[in-house]
Amino acid sequence: MKAQRITPAIGAEITGVDLSRPVPEHVSDALYAALLEHQVIFLRDTRITPRAHMALAQSFGEIDEPHPLYPHVDGFERIVKLENDSGAPPDTNSWHTDLTFKAVQPFASILVARVVPEVGGDTMWSSNYAAYDRLPEGMKADLEGLEAVHDLGDFRNSFAGKEKLDSAVARFGHMVRPLIGTHPVTGRKFLNYNEAFVTHILGLTTNESNSLRVWLANHMNRPEDQVRWRWKAGDLAMWDNRCTMHYAVADYLPAYRCMNRITVVRDRRDGTGMQEAS
Repeated sequence: MKAQRITPAIGAEITGVDLSRPVPEHVSDALYAALLEHQVIFLRDTRITPRAHMALAQSFGEIDEPHPLYPHVDGFERIVKLENDSGAPPDTNSWHTDLTFKAVQPFASILVARVVPEVGGDTMWSSNYAAYDRLPEGMKADLEGLEAVHDLGDFRNSFAGKEKLDSAVARFGHMVRPLIGTHPVTGRKFLNYNEAFVTHILGLTTNESNSLRVWLANHMNRPEDQVRWRWKAGDLAMWDNRCTMHYAVADYLPAYRCMNRITVVRDRRDGTGMQEAS
């Protein structure tokens, strides 16, 4: 197995791995190590089946429950089927880290391209490590003790009407997380801000919070921290959801795009996630 870096800050293309059948433990360990180092890893033309996709995800940890809104792949209720065209436009074209408003933030996602448009439909990832490293030292100190409220944020758009929105807010609630996070495995610090789901920064007035949120969003949106992947059918991407953001570029409509995604909720090699569940 070889890992070729794509940018200095984030991303590597992996070669020499056959994902058409379940991978042995030592290969899973090597992929995990590459993921920790590069934050998002890509494999071209995997020819991975849904069954192999599930087996790969299970080698990294606990798989998420079936999605409450999105359809699933036939026979595999835990593989989300993301289908978009002009009749079903995407809702992930904003910078976000997945589900930070939940009590247990997902560890990783494994995304496989099934049908991609002739042009467009790329996905971008950004390193929250790099965003932290670029902060002025004074700003690092100022942000160190601050916490942010994460809630449904952009997902409010999916619940039309007061009753549906009230029910969703009651169901999902919110989480309070530090603005400066520490990765549970690598120990590296990262900027733990999520433009899509952070609605307030505690200890500040609404006006002060809004001003800081705009500053953080602008600070984190830098090409130097990002990698952009041009999909081909059969490609696979896996990213560490604890220290990255991503953005699915919605520039391909009315063309059709179909992706399969599995979310790994808890990292079995970490241990802290399993303690949260007990």
